[in-house]
Amino acid sequence: MIPVIVPLIEVYYSDFYTLVQTARWGNPMLPDVYDDSLWGDIVLQDDKVVGGWVGTLRGNGHLTKYIAKSVYFDAYPIFQTQELEQSYLTRLIGTVKQHAKNEHIVMLNLTHWVRGKQLPVDIEGTQATFCLSLHSDQEALWAKVESKQRNCIRKGEKSGVRVEICQGGKSLQYLSDFQRLRQTTQQHAIHKNANASMLLKSDDFFTEKFTDPKSTLFVGIVEDKVAAVALMLQAGHTVYYYSGGSDYELNQKYSCSAYLIWKAICYYNEKGMDCFDMGGVPVHPDESHPAYGVYRFKKSFGGEYQEFDGGQIVISPVRYKILHWLLGQRRLLRMFSNKL
Repeated sequence: MIPVIVPLIEVYYSDFYTLVQTARWGNPMLPDVYDDSLWGDIVLQDDKVVGGWVGTLRGNGHLTKYIAKSVYFDAYPIFQTQELEQSYLTRLIGTVKQHAKNEHIVMLNLTHWVRGKQLPVDIEGTQATFCLSLHSDQEALWAKVESKQRNCIRKGEKSGVRVEICQGGKSLQYLSDFQRLRQTTQQHAIHKNANASMLLKSDDFFTEKFTDPKSTLFVGIVEDKVAAVALMLQAGHTVYYYSGGSDYELNQKYSCSAYLIWKAICYYNEKGMDCFDMGGVPVHPDESHPAYGVYRFKKSFGGEYQEFDGGQIVISPVRYKILHWLLGQRRLLRMFSNKL
C-alpha cells in the first residue's frame, strides 16, 4: 500500500515516539506522552506509522499567535527505512509546509538539536557541537581529554566534589539550585556578551523535564553547597548536554564543572550509549569571541567538531520579519521568555 501523510493526532503518537527513539540522534525534546503542544505530520503505510516530522508549537497564546505562532523542530524528519526516506522526504516536507500555511503559522524553526542532514531552509543558520563517541573504554576516553582538562578533573576529584546522579523526584529536590545556577551562569554570559541568547525557563518547564524518564540531572556538591549542575537528555542512541550552570567562585576553586561532565561521560559510557553530544558551540570562533570559553571547555573533552544546518523555513514572510525583529531583542525576551 502506498504511504499516506496525515496530521499528527494522539492515536499515532506512541508509535511515532517509539520510532524516533530508535534513531541514532533521536529527539531529546519530545515528551514520552502526547500533549496539545505537539504539531506535525505522520507517514502511514498499511495503517502503521513509518515516518513523520513532529515539533512543538510555540507562540500560540491569545496575544502572541498573530505574530509568533511557530513550530520548533528538534529533529530531522524520521523514517522507518532509508528507502522510505529517499522516496517520501520531499513530499513530507511539502505537506508540512502546506499544513503550516493552512494554520497561519509564521515559520518552522530548526533548533540546535537537528542533526546530520540538509533541509531546504529559507534562512540559513549553521550551528556546531562536539560529539564524543562512547564506544571506547574509559581509559581511551580519558586519553582524548586535553591534558589541562584532565588536571581540572583530577582537582575536582581530589577536592572532594561529590556528584549526585538524579532522576524523577530526586531531581526535583535540586530544582531551585538548578535555576539559581542557571541564572548565575546567564548573568556571567551577559556580562561578556549583551546578545547572549540563553533564555531562562520556568519552574514548570523544568519540572516537566526533570520528571521525563529520558532525563538525568548531575549535581556537583562541595562545601555542602550545590556548586554545579548539568541536565542531560537521552534520545535514540545519543545523550545531549541540554543545560547547566555553576557557582563561579566554587567552580574556579574546585573545578566542579569539569569533574561533573567527566562523571556524566563515564555514566553514559557504562550505559552503552553511542554518542555524547556536548550541546551548541559557536562556529569556529576565535579567541575574541564572547563564547570562546564555552567552545574551549566543550572541545577539551575530546569530541569531534561537527557543523549542521539550522535555520528557518518561512511560511509567512511579512509576519516573519516582525518576529525576527522581536527575537533580536534579547533584553525584551528575557522579560517575557515564558510568554513565547
